[in-house]
Amino acid sequence: MKRQVISLLLVLAAISALGQNVSVGNPGWLWTINGGGLPGRSFLFGTCHGDGISFTDEEIYSITGLSEALDEAQTVFFEVDAKTDEQNGSKEELKKLYGRIYNPGPEYMMPEGVFYKPLFDSVSHFNEVNKFMSYKMKDMEYWKKTPGYWCIRLSMYAFTKVRMCRSVDIAMYEEAVKRGKETGGLETTSSVMGKLMPMFSDTESIDTLSMKEQAKIIYKLVHWMNNDSIYQFPKLHEAYLENDTCKFNQFIGEFEEELTKMNIEDLGNGMQDKKDYQNEHLLRERNEAWIPVIKENIAKRPCLIAVGCRHLLSGDGLIAMLRREGYTVEPVVKK
Repeated sequence: MKRQVISLLLVLAAISALGQNVSVGNPGWLWTINGGGLPGRSFLFGTCHGDGISFTDEEIYSITGLSEALDEAQTVFFEVDAKTDEQNGSKEELKKLYGRIYNPGPEYMMPEGVFYKPLFDSVSHFNEVNKFMSYKMKDMEYWKKTPGYWCIRLSMYAFTKVRMCRSVDIAMYEEAVKRGKETGGLETTSSVMGKLMPMFSDTESIDTLSMKEQAKIIYKLVHWMNNDSIYQFPKLHEAYLENDTCKFNQFIGEFEEELTKMNIEDLGNGMQDKKDYQNEHLLRERNEAWIPVIKENIAKRPCLIAVGCRHLLSGDGLIAMLRREGYTVEPVVKK
């Protein structure tokens, strides 16, 4: 099925191996940052923002020490701070990024005389796609654009739907505001979307396929997305709340096994390519850019740094990077 399908699967889950180069056992998601002449201890916390299931306050603050850390911190930093992003005009920058997807060029227009229905293997396949595009995508003229274009749009649709939930980040932001805490962001929405967008718009492989081959892909995607359960990852939700990195990694292994059962052509190479891209551009590069911001702020007052849990572990994780900067970073002991 080529790389666009793989992009969708990996972006949907937004997970890959966490790495085990930082500590032994199951340290959990909350860590303290000490040393380096800090005015008080700060905290590093790994959140979960991609499992498609809303978190309750009771679930989140069952994690050992988190409520106390939020009380102790004077400022809470997230990957992106919604308030600051709004003030900095990031919406306009995002419009430019999204423009490539929501306002396609002529290369994504269907050739004259080519129609959707004959491209599909059966009338039932066409009917399923037609219904999905007309009612879920709300585009009665979807047929004016190529199936290859719709692979990109569907990736964005699925990515957005997964995040239509109360993530740990959102819940913590609400609580931080409620407790009168100052909030901040380590980056802007436009900067992270600039790194994420290539995973949606990588069309090098799909653009080389015939229209009929593209139609097969679009049907498989639509058929897959008609199953609402794909937008939720209950095992990930449970593993995260158990504050157990080993179980979290176990889920990741099980998820990747499920992908291999889908019989997607070239899955292995494509998956590895996407994971390499994620690890390099979505994790390591962003972690490196965050370190100076974190250092500057924890030197002024106690902070709580709340970022996706994948940013914590491995040799390129924030824990290892902060330790290399001379800080003592230790896990908060679980109950």
